[in-house]
This record gives sequence, C-alpha cells and structure tokens, in this order.
Amino acid sequence: MQRIYQFFRQRKKTVILIGILLLAGGILLVRAFSTETAQTRYVLEVTKQGMLTTSVSGTGQVKGEAEIEVKSEVSGKVVQLIAKSGQQVEEGDIIVVLDAGDAQKSVRDARISLESAQIAYEKLFVDPDALSLLQAENALAQAHRTLTDLENSPTDDDISNTQDEIDNAKRSLEQAQRNLIKIQTSAEQNLESASENGYNAVAEAFADITNLLTDLSDFIGTQESEEKYISYYNLMADSSYSEDVLNDYETAQDSYDIAWSAFQNSSRDSSTQEKVEVITLTLQVAEDVSDALNSAQILLNQIEDYGYENFAIVDHIDEMMITIPSDVATINSIITSLQSSANTIEETNLTAPNSIVDAKDTVEEATISLVVAQENYNDVIDGTDEDEIVQARETVAEREQQLADLTEETDRLDVRLQELSLESARNKYNDAYEELAKYTIRAPISGTLASVNLHVGETASSGSMLAVVVADRFTAQITLNEVDVAKVMIDNHVTLTFDAIEDLTMTGKVLRIDTIGTVSQGVVSYNILITLDTEDQRVLSGMSANISIITNIRQNVVVVSSSAVKLFGDSSYVEVLDGVTEMGGTQGITSDTPPRQVTVEVGLSNDTQTEIISGLYSGEYVVTRMVTDTTTSTPASSTPSLLNSSGRPSGGFGGSFPP
Repeated sequence: MQRIYQFFRQRKKTVILIGILLLAGGILLVRAFSTETAQTRYVLEVTKQGMLTTSVSGTGQVKGEAEIEVKSEVSGKVVQLIAKSGQQVEEGDIIVVLDAGDAQKSVRDARISLESAQIAYEKLFVDPDALSLLQAENALAQAHRTLTDLENSPTDDDISNTQDEIDNAKRSLEQAQRNLIKIQTSAEQNLESASENGYNAVAEAFADITNLLTDLSDFIGTQESEEKYISYYNLMADSSYSEDVLNDYETAQDSYDIAWSAFQNSSRDSSTQEKVEVITLTLQVAEDVSDALNSAQILLNQIEDYGYENFAIVDHIDEMMITIPSDVATINSIITSLQSSANTIEETNLTAPNSIVDAKDTVEEATISLVVAQENYNDVIDGTDEDEIVQARETVAEREQQLADLTEETDRLDVRLQELSLESARNKYNDAYEELAKYTIRAPISGTLASVNLHVGETASSGSMLAVVVADRFTAQITLNEVDVAKVMIDNHVTLTFDAIEDLTMTGKVLRIDTIGTVSQGVVSYNILITLDTEDQRVLSGMSANISIITNIRQNVVVVSSSAVKLFGDSSYVEVLDGVTEMGGTQGITSDTPPRQVTVEVGLSNDTQTEIISGLYSGEYVVTRMVTDTTTSTPASSTPSLLNSSGRPSGGFGGSFPP
C-alpha cells in the first residue's frame, strides 16, 4: 500500500491528467448513447381584420363652469353679429360672421380646378368620336398632299392657281379700301346730321326755357320784391322747401347764362364740335330748370296739404297750382328732345371709331393676303425650297402622331399622373372649403355668451378673442408633455373613468389645446380642455379622472401582435407558419417545417398591436414567440420584435435579416 501511495505521489501530474481524460470520455460516451433531443414549439397567432386605435392617457381633473374663449382663426371684417351677450347658445350655434369674399373666391376657383381635373381624368377613358378621327385622318391626308406637291415640280395649274390668288387678293384689297372710305364718310355725315338736329332743338328749347324761368321768378316773388312770396310759403310749410326752390332756381339761372352765351356765340355754320358743346350745355340748363320746377311742385303740395285759403296770396297760389304742373310737363318734353339728340351724337361718337378701326383692320388683312399671294406665286415660279420640304415632312409626322394618340390605348403612367392631379385638385378644394368655414365663428360649447368684444364693421384679427362662453356643463382638464400633446387634435374623442365612481365611464372630446406651455424642472407641459358629452350627478367639480384621448383610429385593417413583428434596419418582417390548423395555446405547437419569413409594411402601432399595410392577409398563422420543451422561452430568432421585454417599442436590432 505504501508503494502504491509513493508511486502516485511521484507521478501526481500524470495521474491528474489521466483522470480528466477519463471524465471527459465518460461524458461523451453518455451523450452518444442518449436518445433525448430538444424540440422547438411555436406560439402562434392568427392575423385578423379589425380596428386599431392609439391614444395618450393621463390623470386629469373635473372642472365646474369653465369660461371658454372664442377666438378667430382668420382675419376679416365683422359683417354679422348673430348672438348677443347674455344669450344662451348651443354648441355649433353661429356667433359672428366675418367677410369671406376672398375665401369664397378661393373655393370657387378650387371647385373649377377640381371639375377641370375631373374632366381631364374622364377624357382618358373616352373613346375618340367619329368626327375627331375623321378630322385627324383628313389633316394627315392634307399633309401628305402638301408634301407630294412640294416634292414634285410646279405644274401649269399651280402657276395659274397662284396667279388667281393674287387677283383675288387685289380685288379684296380694293373693296376693303372703298369700304373704309365709305364708313369714314358716313360717320362724318351722321355726326354732322345729329349735331344739326340737336342745334335746331336747342334753338327751340331756349324760347321755352326763358318762359319757364320767368314762371319760376313769378313763383318766388315780384319785380318790386324778388322773394315776396317766400315768407308766406314759410308760414304754410317748412322753410327747407323754400330754400330748395331758391337754391335750384339760382343754379338754373347760372347754367342758363352760360348756355345762352355759348348759343349766341355760335351759328348754324359752326363746327360740329361747337354745336355738340352747345347741345350739352343746353341739356344741363333743362335739367337744372326741371329740378327747380320739381322743388316748386313739392312746396305747392305741402301748402295744399296745410291749407292756404285764409292767406292773402290765395289767388297767387291758385295761379301757380296751374302754371307749375304745366311747366313740369313742358321741361320734361324739352329734356326728352335734347337727350335724344345727345344720345344720337354719343352713339355716333362711340360706334364710328370702332367701325373705322374694323375697316382699317380689313384693309390691313387684305394687304397681308396680297403679299402672301405674291410670295406664293414667286415660290412656285422659283421652285420648292428644301426647308419647305423638311417642314412639310415634320407636319406629316405631327399629323401621324396626333392620329396615333387618338387610336392608341390610354397609357398607365398618364392615368396615374392624372389621378395625382385630380387628388391634388380635390385636396385644394377641401382645404379652401375648410378655410371658408373659419369665417363663420361658432360656439365651441353649449352655455351662456358672457361677452362679445366686436361690433359690425370692425376687423377681427387672427387669434384674437371675439367672445367668451360660460359652459353650462362640466369640463375636464388634463396636462400633457410636449411629446404627447403633439399627437392630440381638436375634436379627438376622449374616454374618462373615475377612481371614486367605479362603474362610470364617460365620453367627451377635445375642446381646446393651449398654444403656450408651462415649464417645470425642464419639462414643457400643455393643458388640454375636454368637454363631456353627458352629465352624471355623481361627478363633482374637482374630482380626479383617468383620461384617455384617442389620437388615431384605423378600421378594417389587418392587425397582429406587435411581438410578432421583427425589425432589421428600416425593414420589418414576420414569420409565417404554413400548413397548420390550430395554435396550440400558450405552449405552442411543433412543426417539421420552419416558419416562412415575410417582409411586411407596417402602419399604425400601439402598445400591443401593429397594423399590417401589405405583405400579410387576414387568417394567416404568424409566430409571436418560440418555446423549448424545457419550458425555457426564447424569442423567435435572435432578431428583436417591435416590443422589448418590457412591452414597450424596441429601439435596437440584432441578428441577421432573413434570406
């Protein structure tokens, strides 16, 4: 025994090495004869069509009667104030209407652009009509004939035809020149005749107008006292009526003096322009006398209503009651005669220049036609220019392309381009219509209109406060950080629950989002005001509420668990297991066929679900995780999913992209 101990002590390292080798060999031998194998189980989920929502949540507080500021989103002049301070208003009632002229024009222009884009889109699918095809074919045939004529030498007929064109052009030019002279002469004669007739009317009018002014003078007073009767008139009617008569009479007398002087300085041999000036001045006199007579008639009507039988000038008034109406009829007849002459002169002055211009244009066009005909004749005599043949060939090619465009099928890219134009036009119309709606300021909530800060005619600035509404039901307020508030929009739907009332869930919508945040310890926060859809007597002002604001909703989309979606760089994919009919519960199922990796396009995503835009269909089996038979759960491959182990969106990726 001592020898054996001594032997091992002397060879200690060798003995240890042999022991290690024997132990390793035993382990390998055991594993070689073992029948135990590891199997992978796939936990599955069936893709389905459904609704996906995203939201931001937090704790807020119920508020009592909140004062809601009504602000304008646009600038404009106030044209209507529909509601008044103290008035009860319902949500959506109109409070103020701003001038929306420019916005209405934008809507009209956008609607026209939309209709134009719609027509252009529909035309892509309309077969060409028989007339368009016939016109295109005829145009192509004519282009071929022109090219053939140019390529061949000119014939005697060609020379004869071009000579005929010159002769016709000369005759047209001569006719146009004669017509121009005729129109010019006729215009001068018409103007002279009209001015002569008007001058005769002036001569006749002055005799009557002089008498009418005498009657007006007699109406006002006598030779001894020019305004003798005015004081009597003022006793029977307001003095303003007498003042109108005096002012109008003075104006008529002044214009009469001017016109009479011009008439005396003229004669029948005066120029047409001088006669026209006399007619115009005389017409002005007649209109001024008419104003004075009408003022006198109005004064007489007032006196008659008052009663003048007991006044000393009763005989004078009786006489004027007959004279003034007769004078009114006379002056109206004079005005009609003079106005007719003035209208004839004005019409002649307006139409004659246009007729002369048209005649001159005709002469110019005839001159150009003659030049072109002479050039054509020279071209035929000199022979065809090579440039003309090249141009004719290009015309043939253009006509062939036009005919081909009519007969060929619509190009897919043209359709897509027009679809984009139509969509752009539709978006512009919707934007313009939404902008127009901003000019009608409505109550954001039901309540009492506490104040209105503008009046009709004043200008409201964008962002200015127009009114204040005191809400007649509870509101709620929640504070969100700058990341979450960026996802929230006005009118987003809201759900509220209350720790103090377990069985109550209320709904509402976002009414206002503060535009200026508050900073606390480096964090920017914004207040969100929420209006409640219903009321409950158990809800009291100041109560805490668990508020969830729905920021997005997608209906009828393919959704999967976010854990099933794997990331690789900027791409996403899922693993699909084919040939299975059951999911196997939380332990999953085994499969001899490995999952198939499918690249997908993802859309909206929340904490648990992800929208699949393309790559998957409803009813497919996807792998959410893998489980070994030792019950050790491992992710399906080493590539991370959209959610990490904490259930939040993952920010990293690893592994390799599926082949």
